[in-house]
Amino acid sequence: MKLSNEVLQFQLKTLYPLSIKNNAERINLVFLNHDRNFSTFLTIKYLVEHERIVDIYTLSRSMFESIISMGLLSKNIISDDLERYQNYQFTEIYKTYIHLRKLRLEMVSGLPQKDVGRLERKKDEYINKFGKNLSTWTGKSLEENVKLIDRNFPPTCNENRFYEYLYCQVYREGSQSAHASYAGLSKGVEIEKMKLPGAFIAHSFKSNEPHLIFSCFHSIIVFLSSVRFLGSLTKNKQTESYFDKITKYIISES
Repeated sequence: MKLSNEVLQFQLKTLYPLSIKNNAERINLVFLNHDRNFSTFLTIKYLVEHERIVDIYTLSRSMFESIISMGLLSKNIISDDLERYQNYQFTEIYKTYIHLRKLRLEMVSGLPQKDVGRLERKKDEYINKFGKNLSTWTGKSLEENVKLIDRNFPPTCNENRFYEYLYCQVYREGSQSAHASYAGLSKGVEIEKMKLPGAFIAHSFKSNEPHLIFSCFHSIIVFLSSVRFLGSLTKNKQTESYFDKITKYIISES
């Protein structure tokens, strides 16, 4: 918890208040992601205190997807990235609306009838320009996006595929918890059987300490990446060295 507090204080001191002189649209989009990750990390701190391991994995997975978008946007790696990132929303909203319409429940979609035509036009414009691969806003899979990050940022802990490592340890591990599979639920607890008088069997549940430590440390690294990518975009020289120092310490202690 001490390390989490140190990281939080560093980013507050180093990144806030955010001063924008140019490139405002790009910085605002990256900052929106970081500010959301800030609140997510505060929630994770609470979950660590109460040893809610499955939820830590789940929220870290969500934060990981955010930091990958931040990294891509911060270095303008994807062509037409600002347009793609923002207008991808029309394909997402349309999917929900069209499903509700199939159920004849479009009236509860939150989309006024007068806006349906505009939504369809915007969705069609997006697909006509960027194609039908809509797995993510980049038109690539998340794994492909992760590899782009590794190719465009300095190695971490002398590892050229560090974010691919995080993809396995944070996203894949977190997916099990997010989807409530047994693999995801069982990693949060250790189950012990106890014999009671009368040939009864009781089960005792306690937190799985190795997974608590593992999930906590990786959540810090993901949040540090959020700090790193916002700092990279805003030309803050302190964030890269701090990210490198703390990440090396965490990996060495894991």
